[in-house]
Amino acid sequence: MTMDECREYLPEDWVPLIAADPVLWDIFSEHEYHLEEEAVPPFLIQELRGGHLEHLRPLLALYGEPGLELLQGLLEIDEAARDTAELRLPNGRTAYAGYFFARFSKEDREKAVKTAKSYLRAVCRVYEEVFHEPSPVGPRAGVLLLTGQEARDMREKVHQAYIHGKPYLPDLQIRDEVGDWFSDLRYRGNCGELAGLFHEALYHISNDYFLSYCLQWPLTEHPDMENPFRPHFQLWKMGLTPQFFHHDQMALVDC
Repeated sequence: MTMDECREYLPEDWVPLIAADPVLWDIFSEHEYHLEEEAVPPFLIQELRGGHLEHLRPLLALYGEPGLELLQGLLEIDEAARDTAELRLPNGRTAYAGYFFARFSKEDREKAVKTAKSYLRAVCRVYEEVFHEPSPVGPRAGVLLLTGQEARDMREKVHQAYIHGKPYLPDLQIRDEVGDWFSDLRYRGNCGELAGLFHEALYHISNDYFLSYCLQWPLTEHPDMENPFRPHFQLWKMGLTPQFFHHDQMALVDC
């Protein structure tokens, strides 16, 4: 990749920072044949996992405090998924995780339920204060922790409902409506540029839009409310995914 190619698809002030960092230069150079489709490599975060995300600090610092808050979130993800990055196979070889994920510990059960209730309140607040309509899930809904086969069954239930377009699951309604709301938020200053460039890289961390929204929240001119996606992020760091499958019940599904 040449400097001119870099300038053609990336912001001008990124170019010298990438060129000055051999690690970033190698990553972007390997991606050069796809620059026209996606200027930032979709798996950029994976390339830097394991304590190397500080290489992004000069780039993210171009966007001020919001960019540095995004970096802090990425560092939290890297730390939470540190023990799942590699897996030793029976044949002695090492398998590397394609996505970030954390493992659930039974010691976090009480904390997880408490965090889930915070997430319920956050979702309800968005519906009440932003949409001015009742939430598809009640603020006092029960919390069901699912692991093993029960977790796999729940993930499949939500997946089948999604691919067949069945709107009866609150999880699908919340995903669509809250996602549309987030997409319409304005960005601070030039942070929209950063959000656009990092869109795929943030999603591909864990194929989780709400995790991406949490990381991007500091970049937005958000309403006067706390980050409603933060409890979702905290649950993710505990190895759990919240899913709403009934008005009066939410599930915490392990990885």
